[in-house]
Amino acid sequence: MERFKIFLLTVAVCVLVTSQESTTDPPVPQIQSEWSEAFHGEKVSLKCVIQDSNSWNYTWFKGLNEIVSNDETNIQGNTLTLSVQSGHGGVYECQAELQDRNVTTAKSPPHSLRVHELPKPELSIVSQWKTFYPTEKLTLKCSIKEDSNKWDYEWFRNGALLSQDKDISFSGNTLSISSVNVVHAGQYTCRGKHQTRKPVTTGKTEALQLNVHDTTPKPTITKNQWFEPFYSKERVQLNCNMPGVGWEYHWYKGSNRLTTSPEFTIDSVSVTDTGDYQCKAQRGDFSVDSETLQVRVQDPPKPQIQSEWTEAFHGEKVSLQCVIQDSESWKYTWFRDQNKMVSKDGTIIMIGNTLTLSVQSDHGGVYECQAELQDRNVMTTKSPAHSLRVHGPQPTIVLKQDPSYPEIYTGEQVRLICSIQEKTSKWQYIWEKDSRQVNTDPSNPVYTIQSASLPQNGEYSCQVRRGEKTSSKSRKLTVKEPPKPELSIMSQWKTFYPTEKLTLKCSIKEDSDKWDYEWFRNGAPLSQDKDISFSGNKLSISSVNVVHAGQYTCRGKHQTRKPVTTGKTEALQLHVHDITPKADISKHQWFEFFYTEERVHLNCTMSGVGWQYQWYKGSSPLIKNAELAFSSVSHTHIGDYHCKAQRGDFSVNSETLQVQVQARPAVSLSLETELGDIMTGDMTLRCNVSDGRQWNYTWFMNGQQLNETSDLLKRKGNEETIKSEFKCKGINTERPLYSALSDGFIANNIIFKRKILLAISLCLVCCIVILIIGCIVLKITRKPEVKETAQDDLFFSMTDSKIQAASPMKEYMDNSPTELEECQEKEELITDRTSAVQEDAVIKDEETPASEANGLISFKGL
Repeated sequence: MERFKIFLLTVAVCVLVTSQESTTDPPVPQIQSEWSEAFHGEKVSLKCVIQDSNSWNYTWFKGLNEIVSNDETNIQGNTLTLSVQSGHGGVYECQAELQDRNVTTAKSPPHSLRVHELPKPELSIVSQWKTFYPTEKLTLKCSIKEDSNKWDYEWFRNGALLSQDKDISFSGNTLSISSVNVVHAGQYTCRGKHQTRKPVTTGKTEALQLNVHDTTPKPTITKNQWFEPFYSKERVQLNCNMPGVGWEYHWYKGSNRLTTSPEFTIDSVSVTDTGDYQCKAQRGDFSVDSETLQVRVQDPPKPQIQSEWTEAFHGEKVSLQCVIQDSESWKYTWFRDQNKMVSKDGTIIMIGNTLTLSVQSDHGGVYECQAELQDRNVMTTKSPAHSLRVHGPQPTIVLKQDPSYPEIYTGEQVRLICSIQEKTSKWQYIWEKDSRQVNTDPSNPVYTIQSASLPQNGEYSCQVRRGEKTSSKSRKLTVKEPPKPELSIMSQWKTFYPTEKLTLKCSIKEDSDKWDYEWFRNGAPLSQDKDISFSGNKLSISSVNVVHAGQYTCRGKHQTRKPVTTGKTEALQLHVHDITPKADISKHQWFEFFYTEERVHLNCTMSGVGWQYQWYKGSSPLIKNAELAFSSVSHTHIGDYHCKAQRGDFSVNSETLQVQVQARPAVSLSLETELGDIMTGDMTLRCNVSDGRQWNYTWFMNGQQLNETSDLLKRKGNEETIKSEFKCKGINTERPLYSALSDGFIANNIIFKRKILLAISLCLVCCIVILIIGCIVLKITRKPEVKETAQDDLFFSMTDSKIQAASPMKEYMDNSPTELEECQEKEELITDRTSAVQEDAVIKDEETPASEANGLISFKGL
């Protein structure tokens, strides 16, 4: 093995020496770079790569000139980095020299680099105008002619880089401002940024000044004549003007487009041309609405003749006025019976809009007037006709009474009206009663009595006087007192409780259906509210309270003769208690709760007479009676009870009485299992009420009460006993006087079965104990055999020692299987018999019904 290693070492040394003695040419370096073209200002890296692991020094050449490091040229290891300038274009080579060995490679293959000058972008504005208004849209365009699709663009305002926002957006070489405002004003520049050669950016363009007005003027509207309103058939010319150039104008009436022109003309307007006119000045996508100009067009106004003269007497002076409801200057023309009128010999005078007549018999007829607007050639239609009737020398008097009732009540206002049937005016009126003048104003044809009284009964006359013309007429006036009302209360009782209903009646026997009624309490007028209502001659109080107490009066008020009221009735005193007593509930025993089967007796009472009673459980009605009784309560009677006492429409609820019903204390009946009872065959039962109080007990066998009061009952386990049913209940001197009755217990054969099961279990326990003691004694008393082995030789093999050496425990274990097997067989036999007996007992016991075992199943495990 050692010789083989020496041989391999020798071979390796020979191979190493041979390899060191061989020679090769130096490797040729290669220039690696993705840069064959570059823009001025870009950073370009060239790497000189040699495919071996020696340490080399590198030299770079451009053309025939060696490159040295400076601010624009940096050589680090095998990498040449250029900050490209215009003179960096050309052919590059590299050469490497092996460190410490004076070995130089050949030059690398040449690598060409072409340097381009950065293009110059141009900034322009896409519009015909240079000044913008707020909300106008603006578009700037940055153009690079060389490889335009390879450039992205950066935008600047006042030298600061711009970014997109809600108004400014970029798309390709375009900057758009969707809504210009003053913050967008300033000097804009842009530059290109190459898409794939990220550091490459062009220079900025020359600054473009953008001007933005701080406000947008509205177009102004003018019209040829500033009339308000225009009349039909006049000419209307509207002009729209907006400062600046490039505007188009659109005219609108409301939302309807009319024409596109700075001028809008209607040669002959009509009423349908009335409306709101507006013009819109538009430049590109930007538009400005003018203020709304309202053009009102109406037909010329219609004149009206105003005059109180429709009838006149011969020789009187009559004036007619032609009235137009505006402030223009009009010229008036008059017509009678369709004929144009002219002034005539002092009987017909026309001045301005007034026509004055000194009435002659031929002046009766139909008068009209017409007006012409000066300087506008506008003519109105004729006025409606005004008739004038000419009478003879004397007027006809008409004397009326208002109101025209045959009898006037005292306090009522009455007017006597004196009129002239011919509708003439300027008469004097003299009123007399018993030949004595009673009026002071002769110009008033009405004599008014503000509040009639009995002394104003009498004969009244009216005398009319105008110039020398007089005439008179008389009328009798009758005045009487209003009727007397009576006040009564509509109930059987005079004293009321809060919330009770009350009705008062005010009666007037004379023309009872023609009167309304006013109500007073303690002299103050009453009005309807949430409690008080009026219906006809009745006052109803839906819910009386103490504020309604007092002295009530009423009076009548005539329905059609409004000022007429009767005198007040005599006062009626109304008494109202300050509180309403509640109906009182009582029960014969005032227990906090009742036990089942007890009697409950409830009574409802209310002070006073005339009450009816209704009982409720919760909201459910029960019986109408003052008494509610339950002879034997149960859980179904649990609840809240109250009664209602009712008198007329008024009712009073009692307080709520809670009836609580509680189950009687539960009692448990159990079988007491004692060893002595099992051996003697006796049966001991225990009765227990577990509520913490001392109880006596009553026992029942087959329904018959036993003479036992203890909680324990002992009985012999004979045939009669085990087939009988036992029950018990607790007895006490305090409520509850007795408990619930226990469930029944029937023993059947359970006593004898448990005796047998206990005996078998004891036998099995004894057998197992004896068997275990026997096995322990057998193991202790039996001695193991001792084997002596001669030691023939002090030197023995390991195999022999393993075969011959054995421990005493092993010998015992080898000899004892027979004894252990015997013990195990006996134990299994006994265990199997025990299990069989127990299973048989349990099965038979479980077959007994639970109703007979009465909760004693726990004994099955014994």
